Amino acid sequence: MSLQPFTSVSAIVISALLIQSAAMTADIEITKVEQMTMSHSLDWVRSKFGHSQGGNWDSVLDEIKWGTPAEGKKAVRNWDYRVTDQQWTEYIEKNGAAPDQEVKFDLWIPGETKVVKGLVAISSHGSGKALFENPELRKIARKLDLALFRFLGNPVQRGFWPRSLLFDKLRDFGNEAGHPELPNAPLFLYGHSNGTGFSAIFTAGASGRVWGWVSMRPGTTFQVFQPRAAAVPGLVIFGEDDHFLARPSIETNLDVVPLMRKQHNAVWNFAVEPNTGHGPTAKTWPLVFSFLKHSFAARVPADADPSKGPVKLTQLDPDSGLRGGNWNSKTDGYQTLKVGTLEDFKDDDTGASWLLNADYAKDWQTFQQFGEVR
Repeated sequence: MSLQPFTSVSAIVISALLIQSAAMTADIEITKVEQMTMSHSLDWVRSKFGHSQGGNWDSVLDEIKWGTPAEGKKAVRNWDYRVTDQQWTEYIEKNGAAPDQEVKFDLWIPGETKVVKGLVAISSHGSGKALFENPELRKIARKLDLALFRFLGNPVQRGFWPRSLLFDKLRDFGNEAGHPELPNAPLFLYGHSNGTGFSAIFTAGASGRVWGWVSMRPGTTFQVFQPRAAAVPGLVIFGEDDHFLARPSIETNLDVVPLMRKQHNAVWNFAVEPNTGHGPTAKTWPLVFSFLKHSFAARVPADADPSKGPVKLTQLDPDSGLRGGNWNSKTDGYQTLKVGTLEDFKDDDTGASWLLNADYAKDWQTFQQFGEVR
C-alpha cells in the first residue's frame, strides 16, 4: 500500500495550520496621517498662556536666545505649565485655532498579545523613529504585552495640549486594532532633545498614568525640572560631547536631576554617555531597555488589566532602592561611580541618582564605567 496519499494530506494539513497560525499571530500595524492645528503645540501654548510664573518670558533663560535674565528678573528653572484641557479648549473656541500641519501616527501591537498591559509612547522627534522600530524593544514588547505608539509632526512632537489628545488617539487606534483597552494602559514615555517637552511635561500633568519616562539628550533641562513628575521613575541621559549640554553650562544641566532629588525627593536617575554627541548610539538603548523593564516590574501590578479601566500604578518609596554617585564633569569620560544603599549615602548631599534595584543599578554603573551595559 502506498503511503504517498497520507503524506500529501498531512503536508497539506500542516501547511494550512501554519498559514492559519501565522495569520492569527500577525502583528498589528496601523499608520494614520492627518492635519492638526498648531495650537496643540507646546510653543503655541507658551506663546498664548505664558510661563506658570508669569507671561513675561524675560523671566527665564530662553531655549533659543540662551541669554541671561534682565537685572532684577528671577531665573526659574522649570517649565511647569498648568494649562488645563478646559482652558485650552475655551481659548480656541473664543479666539480660533492656528493653521494646520501634518501629523503622522503609528501603532504596533504584537499579534499574540490578547490584552495590552502597557504602552510605550514615543515622540518621533530625533531618535524616536529608530526606537519605535528597534528589534530589541519589540522583543521586550512581546514578552511584556506592550504596544508601541509614536507620532511625528510640529503640532505634537515637542509636547502638546490638551492632555486628552493622547488618550483620544489611543481610543481611536485601539478600537480599530481590536484592543479597546489601549487608552487605559499604563504609559512609558520617550522624548529625545526637545521631545522632552512631551516625555517630562506630559508626565507632570498625568503622573498617575505614567509608569516611567526618559529624556534623551534634553534640548534644555528647563523642560526636565518638573516637580509634579517627581514620583514617577525618570531617566535622563546626556551625551558628553553634546553641544546642548554646554548651554547654558554643563554644571547647570547636570544639576537638574540632583536638584530634583534634593528638593522634591524625585525617584530619578541620570547618566552621561562618554564620547557621544546629541544622538544616542547602539550602546545607549540597552540602558533604556533595562530602565523600561525594571520600572515596569516595579510600577505595574502583575494582575493589572487595562480592559477593566485605567490601571492603578504602584507608588514607590523614595527611601527604597539604591543610590548612584554623580558623574563628575571635571573628570569626564568613563567613570566608576559609587553605588550603595540610602545608609551608604547618608552623609552625601549631592542628590545622588535614585536607582530602582540592584539589577538596574548594576546596568547603570556598568554603563558609566564602560559606556555600555554588559
